[in-house]
This record gives sequence, C-alpha cells and structure tokens, in this order.
Amino acid sequence: MERLLFVFLLTAFINLINTLTRSSRLSGVRTGSLATAISLFGVVYLAASFANTLQAPLLASTVELIIKNAYNQALGIAAAADATGTQVYQQALMGLNYKLRFVIAGASLGTVAGMLVIPSFVTSFANAINAFGRTGSVFKVIPLILVSLFKPGSGILKLRMSSLATLREIVTTRMTTPKSFLLWNLASYSLWTCNVLAGLYAGALYPEFRGTAVMMAAIVGNAAIVVNVMMVDPVLAKVTDAVARGEEKELELKQIVFYLAVSNLLGTILAQAIFEPVSRGLMLLTRWIS
Repeated sequence: MERLLFVFLLTAFINLINTLTRSSRLSGVRTGSLATAISLFGVVYLAASFANTLQAPLLASTVELIIKNAYNQALGIAAAADATGTQVYQQALMGLNYKLRFVIAGASLGTVAGMLVIPSFVTSFANAINAFGRTGSVFKVIPLILVSLFKPGSGILKLRMSSLATLREIVTTRMTTPKSFLLWNLASYSLWTCNVLAGLYAGALYPEFRGTAVMMAAIVGNAAIVVNVMMVDPVLAKVTDAVARGEEKELELKQIVFYLAVSNLLGTILAQAIFEPVSRGLMLLTRWIS
C-alpha cells in the first residue's frame, strides 16, 4: 500500500507540472522573454521527468507481482488456457483495476493542485526569468529560489490567488479563439493519462503476452502526443505570439491557459471512463499480433 501511495503522489506531481506547462507562456509574455521562458521551463520539467522514471518501474513491479501471484494460484486450479477465467484470477484483476484507477485519481488531484497554483507560478516564474536575465546563469537563480523558500513573500517565490473579479472576467468574456482545440486537448489528455496504466492492465488480461501488451500502450501514448502537437499547441503558440506582439489582449491568453487546465482535469476524469475499453482494445490488438 505504501508503494501504491508513493506512485499516487508521483502521478499527482507529474500532472501538476503538466498543468503548469502552458502557464509558463504567460510568464514569458509578461517579461518579454518568451524564448527564455520556454527554455527555463525545461529545467522545471526535469523534475517531472525524474518523477516519471520512478513512477513507471514502481507501478510495473507492483502489477507484475499481482499478476504473477494470481496466475500461479490459478494454475493450481485450472489449466494454463483457463487460468485467467478462474475466480482467483478474476478477483486479482478486480483489485488491480481499483488500484490503477486510484493512480488515475492521483492525476486528477495533481491537475487540481496545478490549477490552484497557476497564479503563484506565473508570478514566481516571471521573477525567475528576470533573475536569469540579470545573472545569466541557472545555477545562480537556483540559490535565489531556495532563499525564497525560507522567506515567504520575498525574493523570487510569490504566493498569489486569482481574485473573483479576474475569474469572472475569464469566464464571462467571450474568447475570440475557436474552442475546438479544447475538445482535442480533452481527448489527448485522457488518452495520455491512461495509456501506460491501460497497457499494464491489458497485460494482466492477457498475461501470456503481457510484455507485448505493455509495449502496445505506446501506440495510445503517441496518438495522444500527435493530437496535442497538431491540434492544441499550434493554437496556444499563435495566441501567445499575438499577445506578445500586442495584437491580442493578455486576457485571451489567460482564458486559454485556464480552459486548457480545466480540459486537463476533465481529461483525467474521462480517463477513468475509457481506461477499461482502452485496456481491452490493447489486449485484442496484442492477441491479434501474437
């Protein structure tokens, strides 16, 4: 249970960083250093990448242990061809299903946390960009951030909350950008959220070729990335450049950042609904090629 909770927290952290990704553009626009903002956020994203390298093997080993134990018990009751249909194995599958859905809930929690800290992040990241402009070194900015941790409200890190007036303006003002990209983001993020978990569950449904089933999850993950790169990121980039040139109001970019965060949250909820269908689809695809 401790390992599963750790994976839950890592998943929450990864999704928190993903939610903040788009808001870094807002910091870049405000400071007039858009290229620097995109580059420096890569440093922030390294933390999420490291968390991802921890999450994957921990989750995979947990699933492998459950599958192995249940499959060995099932073999004592039925032949290998019928092992997955035994009550012992089906109960193990049900327990695994709940555990993987718990991990998806971590993605929802992390997204909500990311939405709450967007105002603080935008201000703090803008301060970090300005500090980099003065010092010219990431290694000189990091100590300034650490000092801010011990002196809240001073230095680079700032705590901010969106006012009700700002939220009302974001929600009630009509966006000039067509909203279809939000639906594409919803589809992309839901697939990205569940792709690895669906692959692991597909491996449990078809344990004889579970390694193949896990590899199949890359198809879903890459499809999600393609949708995001083709249908979502270009829209964000276009509006960001327009705001930077003064052709659009900053409010338009604020709205896009806000609605994309909401779309991410809805995507993690949708992931709960599509998790099992995607898993069974990967299982059928694995069975077809094996």
